[in-house]
Amino acid sequence: MFKFDFEIDDTLDDIAGLSFVEERPPLPEEQGLVEEPYQDIPLQHLIDCLPPLISCSPLTIPLSSGEIISIPRRDLFDARFQVINEEDSDNAIGKDAADFLDAPSDLVHGVYEGGLKTWECSLDLVDYLAGNMDCHPAGKRILEIGCGTAVPSLYLIRTLFSGPRATNPTEIHLQDYNASVLELITCPNIVVAWYMSDASKPYRESAAPLLDDPEAELPPADPSSAADIPITPKLKAAFLASLKEYSINLRFSSGSWRTLIPDHRYDVVLTSETIYRSESVPPLVALLKSSCCPNTICLVAAKVFYFGVGGGIAAFIKAVKESSGDSKAVWERNAGVGRKILRIHW
Repeated sequence: MFKFDFEIDDTLDDIAGLSFVEERPPLPEEQGLVEEPYQDIPLQHLIDCLPPLISCSPLTIPLSSGEIISIPRRDLFDARFQVINEEDSDNAIGKDAADFLDAPSDLVHGVYEGGLKTWECSLDLVDYLAGNMDCHPAGKRILEIGCGTAVPSLYLIRTLFSGPRATNPTEIHLQDYNASVLELITCPNIVVAWYMSDASKPYRESAAPLLDDPEAELPPADPSSAADIPITPKLKAAFLASLKEYSINLRFSSGSWRTLIPDHRYDVVLTSETIYRSESVPPLVALLKSSCCPNTICLVAAKVFYFGVGGGIAAFIKAVKESSGDSKAVWERNAGVGRKILRIHW
């Protein structure tokens, strides 16, 4: 197993350079495991998994335009606290992530694929999406593969909640290998994104004062500031009502790419930092191809090469060509370990 030191730290917004550190070999119980099968996870289940309080901090993203945006994310320590607090409960969540919460950048193939951390190229996707109106999410079907903290989708959701109500419904489908990542990180991040938007204003105005404390106040909707957000039944209901009001349909699924068969094609398909392992590229390419139509905007953000595990841009482009596809670099950074965003066509 390898540890990649290019994740976003819990409290820092700077990104370390790429390196790898050889870690322990897979444990006996981790060897020979069958990959997790595809499963849809109902939104209501994820809402029911939310803790009574979510602590979040801003992720600051500088854009090529010169603008700086802040996207709030659940703090990793907060997810860790939830797992510890609920470990003796019959309804405990995140059991399969418990071993990785202390080292969330470690990767164990078929067990845990790094979804608890925010990876560098997901920020590159945000930069590209912010500068391309063709990627505006309103009325589109959008799939993010290997979403993890779902930073690109959070940006699109922020865009939806900041604009006028859409006439046509928008579908955002978020997929990660681990169901616990969707429970502990992905869905909480979406709720936080809603809370920090104008869409939550009616709830925030009606919910104060908070609970039984007449002096308590809800945190302001400031995505550039850390906050502790109380998760009440009223907040959950207001969040679900906003999804209906803005015609946003959220879908969540977990499991192996080999077992995911899309039930329709998408207008936008996004994935970042998912080609690091060469043996994972064929099922990823097959999934991308089955998710796309000729007009789909399919964006793959990745590093030129992933040291230690053999994946990278060249091997991915070769696999796309072998599947009768074509690729074009639409964004790149050459300093240090190069990073690119490829647009894929079939």
